[in-house]
Amino acid sequence: MRKNMHINENNKYKIIAVDDEIGILDSLNVFLTKSGYSFVGITDPLEAIERVKQEHFDLMLLDFIMTPIHGDKVVEEIRKFNKNLYILLLTGHRNLAPPLETIRKLDIQGYCEKSDKFDQLLLLIESGIKAISQMYLINQINAELERTYGQLEASYMESIETLKNTVEAKDVYTKGHSDRVSAFAVLLGKKLGLSEDDIENLRVGGIFHDVGKIGIPDAILQKNAALTPDEYSEIKNHPSIGAHILSNASIFKDIVPIVKHHHERYDGTRLPWETKRRRNSVFSTIN
Repeated sequence: MRKNMHINENNKYKIIAVDDEIGILDSLNVFLTKSGYSFVGITDPLEAIERVKQEHFDLMLLDFIMTPIHGDKVVEEIRKFNKNLYILLLTGHRNLAPPLETIRKLDIQGYCEKSDKFDQLLLLIESGIKAISQMYLINQINAELERTYGQLEASYMESIETLKNTVEAKDVYTKGHSDRVSAFAVLLGKKLGLSEDDIENLRVGGIFHDVGKIGIPDAILQKNAALTPDEYSEIKNHPSIGAHILSNASIFKDIVPIVKHHHERYDGTRLPWETKRRRNSVFSTIN
């Protein structure tokens, strides 16, 4: 019964896959349709761009090496008119994937190596759907807040607390962490003489900075053993996932940059996780 309910829930979401290998699209069609998703497969990347212009999709699975244009160019064109589509890039080989800087610049939420087995891909899709669901929820909250402007502040703080609690329930390690980050950020902001508006943005940004973990599989967040390279790559996506979740809500527009860039060094030179670390060090950095 619960499995059928899960499949029925998936029916609300439309997935488009773009790959110039028809065999892969056929396999994805069988696999994702069986999981309950509405699926469209397209072999021509240029046709896919036009399809996204005309039709709503929640998530895109995008091959990287294609003709006549590669996946990064497809994303570049789509982002000109659609900032909300959740995109997972598929690569035949890890060393053929675009650099991390390109993935971040184009707002690609993650990537996965192609495989005959779709278990890892399904985990990423399910995580993406969770993030999309949260984004839709925030949009709904935002619409309601606009209709009830007199209760804006109370509803605003309630939504912050709800999302923070959602993340902390998902990853017990983060319990209390966001509140501490927020408190320290406010202290630093006051010491620097920032305006009240900037300090408020720091406070809310600190609370929300790890909201993207809602889109990371539980198996990764709660893993007691060392993370694999693929798992480590996936968890590094949580800042962009968090920014994606919050980006459509106008009340959060000033904190989206805080969430998206909270792992960058203050001088912008590089990311702290470019240095290899053991798992314990990893979590002390990414949290």
